[in-house]
Amino acid sequence: MDHSSFLQTCKSCGEGFAKSVKMCPHCGKKNQSSIMLMVIIGIGCLALAAAFAIPAAKDQSGDMQKVVTAPVDTVNVTELVAVLKGKKAPNNPYVIKQAHKITGKIVQWDLEVFVSTNSNSSCQIVTRPNSQVPSALVIVYPLDDNQKKSLQNVRPGDRVRVKGVIKGIQGGRVKIDPAVIL
Repeated sequence: MDHSSFLQTCKSCGEGFAKSVKMCPHCGKKNQSSIMLMVIIGIGCLALAAAFAIPAAKDQSGDMQKVVTAPVDTVNVTELVAVLKGKKAPNNPYVIKQAHKITGKIVQWDLEVFVSTNSNSSCQIVTRPNSQVPSALVIVYPLDDNQKKSLQNVRPGDRVRVKGVIKGIQGGRVKIDPAVIL
């Protein structure tokens, strides 16, 4: 058996000693484990990578002003309700065609809140479908502090009027992002 597998080299004096010893018997310097150093460096690298991977918060104010001032597009809501109510598979060519047809359109709908959650910069609202509008996932960005406060008070069963851009169909719902409350 090779004795070097049990030995380590002191970084201060260069002498060899047992890996189990915490202090160099030749110079008295404390031995820092290279494994611990590698773990610390690894954690630092992961933290740095995570910092670059997290997107910076995008300023939505310009997008929101465009949504507010843009004209509302025509969307065949009755057909859309039928497509989504029929629970066709999301990879069904007809559903995909309908999703492409409505993506990018600006809509203004009165919706019933099913559930809502708030974050620092937005409010996510899932709505109940009815015969006039399909279920929707709406990402609302408040225009001012008053809207932010009113969004914090949105509860299931409340009705909200939203205007926003359709991003497609997600999980059997129309995704509207960004949107504003009118």
